[in-house]
Amino acid sequence: MSRRTVLTGAGALVLGMAVPARLTAAHAATASRRVVYNMNPDWRFIKQDIADAHVPSFNDSAWATVSVPHTFNDVDSFDNHIGSSGESAVAMQPVWYRKRFTLPAEHAGQKVLLEFEGVRQAATVYVNGTKAGLYENGVAPFGFDITDQVRFGAENLIAVKADNTKWRPEEATGTPFQWDSRDFNPTYGGLTRNVRMYVVPKTYFTLPLYTNLRTTGSYVYASAINVSAGTATVTVEAQVRNEQPAARTITVAANVIRPDGTVHATITGSPVSLAAGATQVVKLSQQISGLVFWEPGRPHLYTVELVLSEGGVAQDSFPVITGFRKTEFRGGATSGGVYLNDKHVFLTGYAIRATNEWAVIGGAVPDWMTDLDGKLIRDSKANLIRWMHIAATPANIRMTDSCGIVSIQPAGDKEADKTGRQWDQRVELMRDVIIYFRNNPSILFWEAGNNWITAAHMTQMTNLRKTWDPHGGRVMGCRAISDNPAYGGRAAVDAAEYVGTMLNRHYSDYSRDRKPIIECEYTRDEAPRRVWDKYSPPDFGYQTGPDVTYHHTSEDFAGPHAAATRHEFWGQRIQGPGPRRYAGAAALIWADSNQHGRQYNWECCRLSGRVDAVRIPKESAHTYRVMQSDTPDIHIIGHWTYPANTTKTMYVMASAHVRRVRLLVNGAEVGNDTSATNDFLYSFSAVRWQPGTITAIGYDAGGREVVRTEKTTTGAATALRLTPYTAPGGLRADGSDIAFFEVEAVDAQGRRMPTHQARVDFTLAGPGRFLGGFNPGKPGSVHKSSVDTEAGVNRVFVRASRTAGTLILRATASGLTAATAGIDSIPFTTTGGLTTLPPARGAR
Repeated sequence: MSRRTVLTGAGALVLGMAVPARLTAAHAATASRRVVYNMNPDWRFIKQDIADAHVPSFNDSAWATVSVPHTFNDVDSFDNHIGSSGESAVAMQPVWYRKRFTLPAEHAGQKVLLEFEGVRQAATVYVNGTKAGLYENGVAPFGFDITDQVRFGAENLIAVKADNTKWRPEEATGTPFQWDSRDFNPTYGGLTRNVRMYVVPKTYFTLPLYTNLRTTGSYVYASAINVSAGTATVTVEAQVRNEQPAARTITVAANVIRPDGTVHATITGSPVSLAAGATQVVKLSQQISGLVFWEPGRPHLYTVELVLSEGGVAQDSFPVITGFRKTEFRGGATSGGVYLNDKHVFLTGYAIRATNEWAVIGGAVPDWMTDLDGKLIRDSKANLIRWMHIAATPANIRMTDSCGIVSIQPAGDKEADKTGRQWDQRVELMRDVIIYFRNNPSILFWEAGNNWITAAHMTQMTNLRKTWDPHGGRVMGCRAISDNPAYGGRAAVDAAEYVGTMLNRHYSDYSRDRKPIIECEYTRDEAPRRVWDKYSPPDFGYQTGPDVTYHHTSEDFAGPHAAATRHEFWGQRIQGPGPRRYAGAAALIWADSNQHGRQYNWECCRLSGRVDAVRIPKESAHTYRVMQSDTPDIHIIGHWTYPANTTKTMYVMASAHVRRVRLLVNGAEVGNDTSATNDFLYSFSAVRWQPGTITAIGYDAGGREVVRTEKTTTGAATALRLTPYTAPGGLRADGSDIAFFEVEAVDAQGRRMPTHQARVDFTLAGPGRFLGGFNPGKPGSVHKSSVDTEAGVNRVFVRASRTAGTLILRATASGLTAATAGIDSIPFTTTGGLTTLPPARGAR
């Protein structure tokens, strides 16, 4: 491993370390004729609709050079929240991308398939001037067979018209897609996800891309699971296609590979005759022992590498990264809930919009930053994400797989049942989503709708699950369905396999007695990270707008409000016989978001997150960690650097293992509370601030100390500190990768000053583009050369260029010692516009 140390104005820091490579979902270990190219680098881009942009001879030299993931809304989307009066500032229009590449001559005679992990909203794809196809639903991955359009040993052009125009209808029917909205599905236009190209032999494993290609890929699942013995029967249903002019005799085998790259077991198959032009599912299965099963806290993943051979020679190989687990979904008041590997698991976490965007970079998030998000979610002791309205991206589901977070995966909806073509569009999308994601172990639930649907529609969706995912240990359900005829009725509940509620509006004993119930999005309030409480500068007596119901200080949001809203669902996680209503609960949301905005204009995004829009934790993140913890945990809400003569109520959040909390200031007891509000929150009134240390000590029911924490008073800010973050392997000079820098105002001892809020200016030297940071209370703060600290800290972002070298960032602020930090970007080479190096992932 290598690392690099950089001095700043306030000390030293360590950059990201390289980590061993592992198989990806596209790259196999066994040598075969399959080659997978990462097509992300080096596209020409223009934010216009140009009539002849698909023509190879068109001159695009004046266009910008970008790499994907890419969006053109990173500069405007966080200026105003989508759905507000500022929505006109967010670009919704056709744009063009063009990429030139040379396909090696040795690939001649093979198939060439193109996969896009997604686009918003539609993409018309041309290869060498010929239309390869159209994809319009704006959610699922899609692909095209471009074999007949490409040239081997010569330059090729892929041109993509990406169109996120408002309410763009389906071309064939003129029907708009229900989920093509701006409030629940932000308009991050462009190629916001990975693009790859597969070169495969003409007898090959298909891709799980049903629309356009009409292929289903391979389905891997376990049955006859004996958890205590570590055994299961692993089955592979591999779809293979023969596009050669004669029949072929093939053999399909599967290597079950451990995370360290060693082969755990090999499933062997028998020879199969495949007729010319035939597509066939080849099934093989075998009992395997010594398995480690996937579950939260132990997200063990295997790579099931499929190998297609002729005459003993491997022709094609394809890895499926998956995990094996035993699931059971029970209704009933005494033993209902979700059982994973024979254990009852209470699911707790967050409801998140599928874009899960960051401020400054918008929806074009590098994979490693998605993985970082997952690690933060896991560290908050969550084990559930309910993705809302549209399906989560492949990168987000790879993240939940590797972090051990259960996912509820929808297809597309906007809070209403539909009929006619719009309902058919949803069914088709649900089919595509199931086929693409049915090997991902973190998905336990398919969601048929974000609101109730009829019994007939629920039956149709359940049958879809039984058709395409009959053995995956998953269930199909719906949010807001209930035995109330106004919300589907008893027939709809009976047709569902689980029931979702929202703010307890649709709960009923009838539902609970038959299906596990999940609260899909509780707590809808908001608070800015920068506002600690009513006693801290610069926001004394904080209030916002005419409707304060949705706006709290950070203290209120993390303490009294959080404990009250959480307890209803936490109280139902009984681990044995007894009354139980909920199988799990998801709080709205994880990160402050540019989505589902209020009608008010004092903030530029919705502030309901446990972390802010650049993933700096709010106090809420710490208190949710405590409330969701399975071990003793405790947190003092707020800080301990107040103005002189401050007297206030101090709050301490403690986990359910704690039954008494003592609060001390400089070693002297100022409170001893045994009456927690809603089992989590301990309140200590009239605590007089004095410089020094405040300590909270938690005791269990037997009076034993089980946990303690403290906070100290900091001095006045004297310096800035910069800490850079990159992917574990470093910043790639690929034109798309991101590094971000945390900027802090610190005192003479290097401690963050928690009430510092002032402007910091930045200058960047070296091969990269400074993107700036974000202040949610300031419209127009993104992509600027300055940003304000909030509660003593903020983050700014830099995008790599295509030139490797040293990037030096300097931060200055009035009255503070400046800080400087540097990172070296790593060369990223392509040959003929192509590379086989996959996108960077984060640490697992």
